[in-house]
Amino acid sequence: MKRPARIAPALFAAVLAALALGDRAAMAQLSASDEERLQILSDPEAAKAKVKDEKARPPFEFFRSQFAPFDILPFIKPRTWNTVTLELRANEADYEGSLQFQPVALPGMPQAVVYARDARLTKEQRSRLSLQVMVQRPPDIKSPTEIGVELIRPGAIRADEAWPVPLKLISPNQMLVVIMSKESSSQYAAWNRYPCFMPSSIDPGDAIALDLNRYYRLVMPEHADRPFLSPHPLTWGSISHVIWDGLAADSVPVSHQQAMLDWLHWGGQLVLVGGAGPSLTIFRDSFLQPYLPADPDGQDVLLGEADLKPLAAAYRPGAMPVAPPQDGEEAAAEAPPRPAGNGRAYQPVAPLRPPPKRPVLLTGLKPRAGASRITLGEGSDRLLAVDGRVGRGRITMLAVNPTEPTLAAWPGIDTLVRRVVLRRPEEPLGGLPGVPTEARLSARGMLEAVDLSWYRITSRDHGAEAQAEADRLHSQDLARIPVKVQIKSPRVISPTGVNQPSASNPPNSEAEEAAMARAGIAEWRDTAPIPRLCRDALEKASGITVPSSWFVLRVIAAYLLAIVPLNWLVFRMLLNRREWAWAVVPLLSLGFAMAVERMAAYDMGYDSACDEVDLLEVHGGYPRAHLSRFGSLYTTGRERYTVAFPDNPLALAMPFNSERSIGGEEASTAVCRSYPVPALEGYAVQPRSLALYRAEEYIDLPGAISLKAGAAGQRTLINASEMELRDAILIEHASGGRVQTRVGTIAPGASAEVGPAGSSEIPEQVSGFDGPDPSLLLGVLRRSSDPLPEAAHEIRLVAWTPGPRGGQSFEPALDRHRGVTLVLVHLRQGDAPAPDGLRYNLLADESLRKALDAPARTPESPPRRPRR
Repeated sequence: MKRPARIAPALFAAVLAALALGDRAAMAQLSASDEERLQILSDPEAAKAKVKDEKARPPFEFFRSQFAPFDILPFIKPRTWNTVTLELRANEADYEGSLQFQPVALPGMPQAVVYARDARLTKEQRSRLSLQVMVQRPPDIKSPTEIGVELIRPGAIRADEAWPVPLKLISPNQMLVVIMSKESSSQYAAWNRYPCFMPSSIDPGDAIALDLNRYYRLVMPEHADRPFLSPHPLTWGSISHVIWDGLAADSVPVSHQQAMLDWLHWGGQLVLVGGAGPSLTIFRDSFLQPYLPADPDGQDVLLGEADLKPLAAAYRPGAMPVAPPQDGEEAAAEAPPRPAGNGRAYQPVAPLRPPPKRPVLLTGLKPRAGASRITLGEGSDRLLAVDGRVGRGRITMLAVNPTEPTLAAWPGIDTLVRRVVLRRPEEPLGGLPGVPTEARLSARGMLEAVDLSWYRITSRDHGAEAQAEADRLHSQDLARIPVKVQIKSPRVISPTGVNQPSASNPPNSEAEEAAMARAGIAEWRDTAPIPRLCRDALEKASGITVPSSWFVLRVIAAYLLAIVPLNWLVFRMLLNRREWAWAVVPLLSLGFAMAVERMAAYDMGYDSACDEVDLLEVHGGYPRAHLSRFGSLYTTGRERYTVAFPDNPLALAMPFNSERSIGGEEASTAVCRSYPVPALEGYAVQPRSLALYRAEEYIDLPGAISLKAGAAGQRTLINASEMELRDAILIEHASGGRVQTRVGTIAPGASAEVGPAGSSEIPEQVSGFDGPDPSLLLGVLRRSSDPLPEAAHEIRLVAWTPGPRGGQSFEPALDRHRGVTLVLVHLRQGDAPAPDGLRYNLLADESLRKALDAPARTPESPPRRPRR
């Protein structure tokens, strides 16, 4: 087909330009746009320079990495999942391959994992690729400061390109507070210096110790209207609070909204800020609307000094004064002088004096049914905030804006933020009970992660409160004993060596080692109580037993007896050929090896199999569940398995520590792929042995499991899921203790009436079931209780259903796949603990208040030491 005559001059001009440039690359401009052709004709030198710059560019460019929810800082917590986003570009051609990190060693295992995902890059276009990673750092290994990432094609021996990605591990005890503000979030920057964000026992002048041991770390987005959150709900465990200040609800994508709802139900704390600024009406038609504890009623009021007296009296300044604004931060208008710390728990009441023409705006709120009210203080009926439970978490609607200049300049703002916004408890009193109050206050202990966050996943955090209390008592004992304690850790195999100390990578300081040794929340630990019980159940169900020490001793004794005295006697006394005894030794050794193998062998009846124990955790009325899988793979040969989850893009799978590795064992590497299909690939299974794996995911249920109360006091359990709930037990936690009621079996889509409390005998064993025995796990779940106030008056349901949960595939195929699913339903939570209780306010105890308000002792009259 002939081209129209009108384009002939343009083609002729382009050819002349290509000849003038004298570069073959300019001939490619024949297919460029008219604008580019005009640029070549008008400025040939610039066009030639542009071509030269393009030729100098590398084939691949790496721009930056981001660790959600941080925009810039490369902070991650060890033993927790993190979403990493990498910004890349291919300059020469389109690219299809894999984006993967270098192998990361797993502590105590002869195993390393490679975190990977598929990478498809379009030529000369920036691409943002996200994947999930986890760093499991043992205490005695140097914290990594970077990790290598590379692009590689399938089947290639070497990578096409590689870059270092910087990272910084923060203490497992630290929690993240995410700020979502319509305007610049700089007004919240001062919160990082509030005493409630850091332990009182740390010297304020020691910046390194404060940063290592601080309780909370603020996360302020680079762009106020685009908070950098992760769409993967399993990566939200390091976030304890989200402060939402006026940002439109539709600015959060739908995938992030679902992740936030999951985080809320499992213990997230969301604070919606009212007061001066955007109205709380922005949440009326949002995804949060069904969960809001109150509705704005439009009856906003302006508060003067007299109206704010109850608030000032209720939230006295703490002993540690709030640090003044630093350079570059805005100072609050008409800020009164801040009191100096005097070693006491609280300072005298600091009045709130707003300027005459700038009163404090209080948003009017109408609480919904079941919500908890928080007033301005004693003697006031005006609402400061309204709490509502969402699963284990809470949503708090705050009627004032804590960053308003009058409140920000008030010395009591730290106490208000600690009790109402963060709901952070008081630090435990140190010393012995007989020590005077002043001495105990000066030796305040540090809070653990279980005190800083309500977020819990039962498969990871069961028993965390008891462990935290033991750690707290242990730390108090160490504080009274002037000895140096060394922390020992299990053996770690590091195939890459990136974590090993060197001259350029010195070992950690003692302060960093102590901070990193602290326990966190929602950590992926194979040594936690629930994983240990599941591992024992899987090993017992497999039928594979480790030979006892008596069996080994007998075999060794028989071998030594046969190889030395019997062998010599036979050839010396019977055959009179002593020299033949040496030649027969290899045959005897081979025969003994074959005999021992047959004696210890067990005919499984199949070549490959998988046993699985699943824990499904649900919150009443919520149609989504958290699923934890613990599985064992067995094969008679040597295989590499792929465990994939094609039906759920948000699943994560890892090797599971069997705690049976031995020194010198050959290390292997598996691939943890997160996109497009989550999978654990290339997982090596040795002949006639078990290889364990674990996986987690959030799944959708056809319907919710709920408890409905009738008008006459009767209660009904409604099972709208597709599961048959067997041996269902209802557990109620109240002030009088734990009460268990047997409900029995509830069919899918059916309901059952709940009888009187404790009316039936609770079965201890599960019979008539082929698979891992869930009896021990069921007993643990029935007896477990959370002693913290946020879990008080909880009602839960514990049941089980035969068979593992579907949704996963195995390659190569298995001959047998069986299992059991335990079901834990948190049917109802009690009210959120009030901020004026003793846990959050030492002044709530009358006797303690008198001791705190008493005149301080002078240096000439020191407190008496208690008698021993």
